[in-house]
Amino acid sequence: SDVNKVLPMFSVSRKVSDRLFLKFRFTLKQKLHSSVPDVVIPNMHLEECIWKNLEKWHNKTALVCAQTNCSYTYLQLYKKSNALTSFLCNLDKLKQSDRVAVALPNLPEYAIILLGVIQAGCTVTTLNPLYTSDEMSHQLIVAEAKVIFTTPETYKTVQIALQLSKLHIPIIVVRAKNDSTLPHGAIDFDEIARNHCDAKFDLRRSHDDTVLMLFSSGTTGLPKGVEITNRGLVSSLHQMSAPKLDPISETSESEQEVVPVVIPMFHVYGLVVNLLHGLLKGSKLVIVPKFSSELFVNVLETYKPTVLYVVPPIFHMMLNSNKFKLSHFTKTKSINSAAAPLGATDIMALSEKLQGKVDIFQMYGQTEVCVTHVQSSQIDDHRKPGGIGFLLPSTEAKIMSTTTGNEVAANRVGEMYLRGPQVMKGYYKDRNANDAAFTNDGWFKTGDLCYYDEDGHFFLQTESSNSLR
Repeated sequence: SDVNKVLPMFSVSRKVSDRLFLKFRFTLKQKLHSSVPDVVIPNMHLEECIWKNLEKWHNKTALVCAQTNCSYTYLQLYKKSNALTSFLCNLDKLKQSDRVAVALPNLPEYAIILLGVIQAGCTVTTLNPLYTSDEMSHQLIVAEAKVIFTTPETYKTVQIALQLSKLHIPIIVVRAKNDSTLPHGAIDFDEIARNHCDAKFDLRRSHDDTVLMLFSSGTTGLPKGVEITNRGLVSSLHQMSAPKLDPISETSESEQEVVPVVIPMFHVYGLVVNLLHGLLKGSKLVIVPKFSSELFVNVLETYKPTVLYVVPPIFHMMLNSNKFKLSHFTKTKSINSAAAPLGATDIMALSEKLQGKVDIFQMYGQTEVCVTHVQSSQIDDHRKPGGIGFLLPSTEAKIMSTTTGNEVAANRVGEMYLRGPQVMKGYYKDRNANDAAFTNDGWFKTGDLCYYDEDGHFFLQTESSNSLR
């Protein structure tokens, strides 16, 4: 689908009250820092961050499927994730740091699997469930997967992919539809998740362990396994949650954000920005398994979302289709677009259609760096439609000339280099790709041509191969 074609460079929006005047400080040809104070990154594992407020919102809905209405509270999510962790810890031939593959559409169970696998000390590697067997096979071989989760609908494709990969590993099947039958030889996810578990796991884990292996083509070549550590993932979530920058408010007794998840969760934007960030803040996440305009309109009418994360094809659908009315957005504070840059004209046109009542901003990131730039109404001079925003806290950037290799000043186009705690550990077992992607002093070369203005607002000049794939 169009949604899947545009995913790796992204954009996001925010709506916040009190205006905070922040000035971006830099000198010519100097690496650039965020004007927002650095954030304190807690020395915690991912699941500790997610569960730390469990007592406060254990009875709140965490996940609901837009198609089946299947839902889980935060307490149910916690219990089922622990049950899966217990199962994996006792699974023969699966040890800590092994890769567990997930070939699923957007489902509420995705969150259970993600947290359950990471708690077991293993690494989640995500696959597009629409891949062919050949495409899956390449990724499974690179990741050296030891277990795979899928659905009855994708089971045959996965079986063939495993045969091509010469992998003999357990297949755990999630049956989202009540009438689905369990394929012969598969393990039933529901049976695992129903088990009781006391949630005490005797595991030694490092914050530098890889918890996610997502796949990216980088600037060249076949898809490579991007290693994201626990520290990198926790850093990214807290950078996004910095005061005055976060579009999502933390859940309270009386208030809970409603956030649809329409972005595929096999992608960093859907998995980290949309899903995990929402769980961190205690949001009610409305999971959309397969995007269609009809289902999306139904989500808007039924759930009245407060924050939207979209990609340009969805943005343009909202702009150009008569199906989308102002009445659908009565509770919406912000529309956050990502995956490819939006033109200023289109941003202003949708804002006009919504009578200026909804904030529209952009954000930038890649699989390799997660999120690095956002727009925020709390930063002075932020109203620059078409820009990708300001640097997140604890993040550095510099713009390098593609001809001389030297750093360039404001309003000069060059390749953007980035450095920060959210940047990937590297490409899995690919020294040549890592040597090409990083400088000797740790800067990641994005491959994207950008410039920044005197206010420190960044603009993407063109989309390189690793921004659109």
